[in-house]
Amino acid sequence: MFTLLTNWATTKLAVMHRATTTVSMDSEIERMTIEQLEDVSNVFVGWQCRLRQHSVRRSDGRPSSGMCPQLILSDDQRLGSIVTVLVKHEPEHAIAQFQHLAKQTNDPVERYESAVRMLQNVYYQYPREFSDQLTASFNVGSSIVKRVLGENRCRLVYEQANQRYTVPCRGQDLDSSEPAFLATYWHNALFNPKVYGRAEILQFIPDWSDAVAETI
Repeated sequence: MFTLLTNWATTKLAVMHRATTTVSMDSEIERMTIEQLEDVSNVFVGWQCRLRQHSVRRSDGRPSSGMCPQLILSDDQRLGSIVTVLVKHEPEHAIAQFQHLAKQTNDPVERYESAVRMLQNVYYQYPREFSDQLTASFNVGSSIVKRVLGENRCRLVYEQANQRYTVPCRGQDLDSSEPAFLATYWHNALFNPKVYGRAEILQFIPDWSDAVAETI
């Protein structure tokens, strides 16, 4: 099992430290400053970049558990795990690259391999280029989308190795013309030929003031 958090990142995990024992979870929660909240967001995105870089360099692009959070509604009902996509703040160049690779060949294996080669390079090298608002694609008319949009709040629980993030979010339905929609759609089209056609894409807006980062 590989270590994904650097010492730098570990020292910055300061959202809310919660004791991970089955006996008690009564540690006092401190109020976070804006700077601390930004630190947690940055550490989370950095962790996601490392997971995804490891995936394309060592695992042939297969999503790891830390990229597929559990989606939980406000009443604690679990809707299962979803595959999330990390989108850049300014994704236009990436969208053009994804579209080019997707349309370059009709061979899904060749398309997949081309996508992995592209992402292996420096795509995930600079975490500050990425938004903390991850996205996920669903079939049109998905019951999960309806449930999430019908709630004011849900939770995404990301977990891998000894790290867990519980992130309260608000789900937002993206219009097909929005850059985050296009980046997600064409990214996924490279890895899954069934994506072609209509899709519904949600963007998850995190509330870092109520997030929990744990070492487990």
